[in-house]
Amino acid sequence: MNNNEEELKLKLSTLDCNTSTKYYQVTQTLNDTQKHKIKTYFKYYTPENFDNLENVAGKTTGWMCKSDDVSKVEELLGITETREKYTSKYNNNQRKTSDEIPNLLEKVALSFSK
Repeated sequence: MNNNEEELKLKLSTLDCNTSTKYYQVTQTLNDTQKHKIKTYFKYYTPENFDNLENVAGKTTGWMCKSDDVSKVEELLGITETREKYTSKYNNNQRKTSDEIPNLLEKVALSFSK
């Protein structure tokens, strides 16, 4: 893999707020064997597949799978940097930051004078 190629993984592509559904796309072109393994989980979407496009964020055209199928697709493609790992790492970092805020506030002393 060269510097211009991104690691094979699934990335969030579309969020349908009408149905609270997340849609994911692969980050690389797949070979025929890989496509065959995951074809039951992917569908080609167009704007006509979504109700009320004002409540849809992201791409509305392309091959995507729903969030319910992400772990199955990652397993079939042998993806090790999974969405679950990413989410867990993100939540841990967010929790650490949240835990640090009260400590930071204790160090800051504000004084107001007329």
